[in-house]
Amino acid sequence: MKLLEFDPRGVFLTVLDDMAERLEQVRKREKLSQEAFSQRLGISRGAYQHYVKGGREIPSSVLSALLREFEVDPYWMLRGDDAGASTEKERLLVANAVKITRMLQRAYAERNVAWSDEKLETAVLFAQFYLFDKRAVVEEDESIIANFAAT
Repeated sequence: MKLLEFDPRGVFLTVLDDMAERLEQVRKREKLSQEAFSQRLGISRGAYQHYVKGGREIPSSVLSALLREFEVDPYWMLRGDDAGASTEKERLLVANAVKITRMLQRAYAERNVAWSDEKLETAVLFAQFYLFDKRAVVEEDESIIANFAAT
């Protein structure tokens, strides 16, 4: 964790700096150039560079793209390697979000349904909290997700 000079937003800036380091870790783990990584996230290389410099908020659309493209746990992006601190419910939410995202993407592709990141995020959140809020998503649920995607 970087030490910062006093700033009224000091804690917030430290969190952003930590997230910036984790974002760079993901890029290096994937062995992608900044340009290729940025493209996969749907952002410009300049935006990526601003995020990894720290002190700049990483929007939820980028966190969503990290989950979708690289299966990066959003809780890890926010909190770091404290997996032991996450609850069973949090782990279920993350696992469900990954499965629901992949199922929706397949369903949209099979039905030639145009979708945006915003539409996908909305559908994942709805499915997550209204269809599968108490149990894990399993492969047999793909038909439920596919029917949901058609609406």
